[in-house]
Parts: sequence; C-alpha cells; structure tokens
Amino acid sequence: MAEFQGFLSLRRRVWVTCTVELKEPLHVGAGRDPTSPIDLPVIRDAAGRPVIPGSTLKGFFRSYLARLLTGYKATGAKNLEVKGVTISLEGCVDSVNEKKSVGGLGDLCLLDRIFGVASPNVSLSSAVKFTDAVLTTETGAVAFKRTHVKIDSRRDAVERGMLVNVEAVKERVGEEPTKFTFTIVFDELGDEYFKESNKVFYLLLLMLHRGIDAFIGGWKGRGYGHVSINLEAIQYATVKDLIEGAQPTEVPGDQVERWIVESMEG
Repeated sequence: MAEFQGFLSLRRRVWVTCTVELKEPLHVGAGRDPTSPIDLPVIRDAAGRPVIPGSTLKGFFRSYLARLLTGYKATGAKNLEVKGVTISLEGCVDSVNEKKSVGGLGDLCLLDRIFGVASPNVSLSSAVKFTDAVLTTETGAVAFKRTHVKIDSRRDAVERGMLVNVEAVKERVGEEPTKFTFTIVFDELGDEYFKESNKVFYLLLLMLHRGIDAFIGGWKGRGYGHVSINLEAIQYATVKDLIEGAQPTEVPGDQVERWIVESMEG
C-alpha cells in the first residue's frame, strides 16, 4: 500500500468555463412522467429551460478518460508522454469502470483520486465538481418532440402499435448552433500521492482546449447526442487568495495552452 503525508492538502482551486455545442438534437432525459403527453421529456431547471446536469457531465468525463487511458495502457505502455510531460499509468486507471475493489486510501486508482470513490472500505469525495450546463441560446423554442417506434429489448424487434415520444433540444435555433455553458471546479491537492492524477486533470483541459468531439445523453443510436465540448476560460486562486477572499486570476486567452502545460509539469 502506498504511503503518503499531508493528505488532502489544498494547493489551489481552478475554475474552467466550457461550452457544449450541439451537432445533433440532444436528449438528456428526466425519466417517464405518466402525467405528461411526452413519454420521455428532457430535464429542465426551475425556470423550465433544458439543462445538462453536472452529474451527467461528471459521468461522461470520467468514462471518457477511463476509455482513453485504459486503451492506451492496453498497448503495453506504462507511461503517457504529452508535451514533454510524463504521466505514469502504473496501477489501475479507474476502479468504477474496472469494477475493482479498493482496499484502502493507498490503493486508489488514478481517476479515483480526481472523481472520488465510495466503497465498503474507503470513501473519498471528488476533487472535481461540475455545474449544470445551462442554455446560452435565448431566442426561439429550443425543444421539440419526435416520435419513434418502440423496440422490445428482449426480442430486439419492433413492438406492434407501440410508439414513443421523445423530447429533445434542437441543434440549431435559426442560424445559430444551440450551446450550453458549464463550469468545472477543481481542487488541486498538493500531496505527492496526487501528482499523477493532477496531471491527468490538466491533460483533460488540454483536450478541451483543442475541442472534444463526443456523444452525450440518451438515444445516441437514433441520431441524438453528438456535441462539441470546448474550453472557453480558466481562472485560479491560491490558498492564500482563498483565505483573503481575493478575486481569482484569469489566464489570458493566448496563454491558456502554455499555462495548462506548465500546470501539468507541476
């Protein structure tokens, strides 16, 4: 088991503003509502506007990183080299996706140290939080209903006379693509035990800076969920800043990539 000191020592806090731009209609479902004329409505906020929950974004990014890092590790590589920075892939990548039992705090997988873990033996809160993604599109109706044939999953065949109404957010309103915005809040921990996981978080920011082409939400096999996720701005505050209540420092737009790489270097 790994030994470490100063567990959960905060080094700084980072705020990352991102956008989700729709390439296809988006369905992030609220579950069935027997009182609604729509079988599968989208999740909405208190004002009635469609949102992408922070929990959906967190789950997406955890799975996204797990697939990439596990796939890269499967090639036999023990390290990942990015912009001259070495990220160690020794040990497990993600206990959730690998269905691995964690015996103690020293046995945490790489992504557990970022996204947290809850098991019978150990519980660690997430170092990263995601706000709900809210619409930035203000004009016109953004949601619509589409009717699909219902499939019997047991027989993998169409159910006779059965249709399902799916609500989704339009990919465009007029000439403009529909966009959501959300914020990632990351507590960078200063202990040596979190050094590699911190690097992975900044690797994610580097990918967001270049743009991530992805699918989120439900009904992805029916033409829903294709999006582009992009980093828009970064702010950060040291522990001293947080204690004194100072305003976060914003990273200039033309220096974002260099700041991310320097953060990966530690």
